Amino acid sequence: MSERKNNRGKIEIMADVLTLSTVGIKKTHIMYKANLSYEQILYYLNELLGKGLLAQDVMEGSPVYRTTEKGREFLHYFSRMADLLKGYPEEQKVQLVAQ
Repeated sequence: MSERKNNRGKIEIMADVLTLSTVGIKKTHIMYKANLSYEQILYYLNELLGKGLLAQDVMEGSPVYRTTEKGREFLHYFSRMADLLKGYPEEQKVQLVAQ
């Protein structure tokens, strides 16, 4: 089994972007703070916008991204799941997620 100690998965990256966007933030700032490439930020913004988890507003002529109520609900459940998995050894986490 491959090790993923420091690699984030798709769900973790989505949660990071939504967390950063709770106050309204520009694309470039999300990209740098979430440590994503330009291609990755485009992908995740499109995914989150398409799922209704993120909204795009225009402030002072620039697009700004904000987490929607549905996005905050996602973050709530993500946080609960992360709390439940704390304390499990990494091998058990992989087995639990695979089930």
